[in-house]
Amino acid sequence: MSASSHAHRTARRRSAGLRALWAWPVAMGLLSAVGLVVALVSDGWGDWLSWIALGIPVAVMLWFGGLRRAPRSRDGE
Repeated sequence: MSASSHAHRTARRRSAGLRALWAWPVAMGLLSAVGLVVALVSDGWGDWLSWIALGIPVAVMLWFGGLRRAPRSRDGE
């Protein structure tokens, strides 16, 4: 195995890791941006689309940040 082949494989692994790390935050940001733009420029169906596009990131934040807490153990009480 050559050094360049190992370096290429390491770079590919690092790139896949960055993609996996940033895929959902970028998707949530794009969804928010679409929701804001649609809310500004359209009416009727655009109102519904903007509510959905802006509501999904809020629902995801609530799910992962507030509602999905680990249950407390009773061992310490």
